[in-house]
Amino acid sequence: MKRTLLAIALCSAATCACAQTEELPGVTVERGNATRLVVACSPPNDSPNCSYYHYLLRRNFNEHEIGMLFGAATGYEEYPTKFETVRARYAAFLRNLAESGVPVAMASTQEPAPVPVKYRHGW
Repeated sequence: MKRTLLAIALCSAATCACAQTEELPGVTVERGNATRLVVACSPPNDSPNCSYYHYLLRRNFNEHEIGMLFGAATGYEEYPTKFETVRARYAAFLRNLAESGVPVAMASTQEPAPVPVKYRHGW
């Protein structure tokens, strides 16, 4: 019994001696640098780090508009009429990223609708 109490006392003393009285430094959270993201991830970069930026591009521009912005623009039939508006929308998209930062991907908070199940044999 005396040995058990002695072991507990030694462990407690060692724990108190190892405990630091200093506070850990604070953590600074910074938002993503949109300019660095745009420069590093402009298509045709297929890096896994750029997948979210490419998702944002696909969400805001259709396939032809992305082709006009990053490919051979004159190869598209709608080039003479749409190129200036697509380029202006892309500039607004980049300004929004620079001002607001890269939007954070969030999981949906809504529960999925139940799927009705039809059985082959009724019971």
